[in-house]
Amino acid sequence: MPIDPERSAHVYEACRLTDHLFVFNPYLPQQNFYSQQLRALALAAEITDRHLAPGHRSVCIVGAGVAGRTIAAAFRSLGAGVTIVDKEIVDFSHYRNATHRELHPNIIFWPFQEPTPATELPFMNWAQAPVTEVVEAMKKEWEEGFAKHVAFIHAEVDHIDRTATPIEITLADAKRTVLKADICVLATGFAAERQFGNLQTPPYWSPSSIIESGGEIMVSGSGDGGLIDALSPILGKDVTKAAHILAARLSKKPMKADVKAIEDERRARVVPGTKDSHDLCPFYSAVHLEDEDAEEIRPFIKRSPAPAVTLLHESNSAYSFSAAPINKLLLSHFSNGPSACVTHVKGSLRTVDNRATMVPDAGGSECIEPPTTRFAKVMVRHGAPPAAVRILDDADLARLGELSFEHLDAAILPGYDSAKYGWTRKGVGKAAISMKVLVDSLERSLDSISRAYDLDFSNVRLTRMNIEGEPIKVNLPPADTKRAESFDLFPLMVGPVLVELGEPDTTRGIDYED
Repeated sequence: MPIDPERSAHVYEACRLTDHLFVFNPYLPQQNFYSQQLRALALAAEITDRHLAPGHRSVCIVGAGVAGRTIAAAFRSLGAGVTIVDKEIVDFSHYRNATHRELHPNIIFWPFQEPTPATELPFMNWAQAPVTEVVEAMKKEWEEGFAKHVAFIHAEVDHIDRTATPIEITLADAKRTVLKADICVLATGFAAERQFGNLQTPPYWSPSSIIESGGEIMVSGSGDGGLIDALSPILGKDVTKAAHILAARLSKKPMKADVKAIEDERRARVVPGTKDSHDLCPFYSAVHLEDEDAEEIRPFIKRSPAPAVTLLHESNSAYSFSAAPINKLLLSHFSNGPSACVTHVKGSLRTVDNRATMVPDAGGSECIEPPTTRFAKVMVRHGAPPAAVRILDDADLARLGELSFEHLDAAILPGYDSAKYGWTRKGVGKAAISMKVLVDSLERSLDSISRAYDLDFSNVRLTRMNIEGEPIKVNLPPADTKRAESFDLFPLMVGPVLVELGEPDTTRGIDYED
């Protein structure tokens, strides 16, 4: 699906500090792997069109995470010379043990997008899987397709002189190395999560953060991290899968239009400088799933009865504007009616007598620090500050906050125009990704989907015609076909290739020579 050029321009404006210095705006809502990749492609295209004239096409990317590598690949495919600077020696170190967190490309964008378990990117594709598998797939494609085309420096950035032409990036190494580039993009992501005093809880990506205790649970925070952690004692690691199935069902019902209208209304009432909305949102507080929809979620419930969960929120509503609608619907289901096991408390965490204390707005207080607390586990999900705070000053951060409010359309991108970055027999643009890299990426994504939804893709055979535009045919057993239809999986885009149900052609293979 081609991207709306106006949305692409909003990404550019939301991330621009100067014509030579850009920052992946940490204050935009709905941050996930896929949204960052889509913003990366949009930003690279806009910067290239506006600023990278022949002879002036050097780009320095600070940060080698998902956004950093995607925009580096994008600039390289458009013919720019690219250098990445990152202080980490271990790739994607935050996620290396996070087998408990399953990623989904676009479930947070529902109902504005239909849920799909695979990305539709020109490169660096992945499919629904534990985050450890996703980053391994991205690392493998990077190493095989892009690493030799991009300079990589392991160092920390100390200072950026944006007044210099070209821009100068000073490294915090022994030589105080100065890099020069026509464009610098900060893709540094977020620093360590905010904690509260002595109440140290496991980071979101830590395996010990999964809530498996059968006792009462408390979660502080109403962003997606807080909502997912409030749901995890009930649904375990299957929160993502339950969300996909529920979204697929509701997409065929009037509730999809209702949720879209509500989110559009709340968008108009965003509190400037925050990710909150003035709207208290009585819709989510009162909505109920139909029995047949609730029945689809029931198999994922890990305990009966479900454990009691207290969700503490400072936002105007537990259903905060910044959280994904589908997560709010799941929270609503377990907060209202016969399935209710989550209690909402509007209030804050404070230190009382040197101990972490829950202080409701309605009055009263309760110590939540062990050993006196009634909660078996307490999770603090108050977000994380932008890592770029080391490089940027307060005025820069304030400006990025203003830009995120002025350009909210940068938050949701429907896809990207394949004419900009086309997969061809000769590779992707000037990046020259080999046929083998393309095929391996497709096969990894199909394997992830088959495991995520317990489907048999063993008879799938890729042919050269698939890579050049002919759909991949998947012939599933009857039981798997029925399951796939209930998930609304097909037709499915995996990268730029369409996957359909049907008889596969096994007569042609792939010639890996390029």
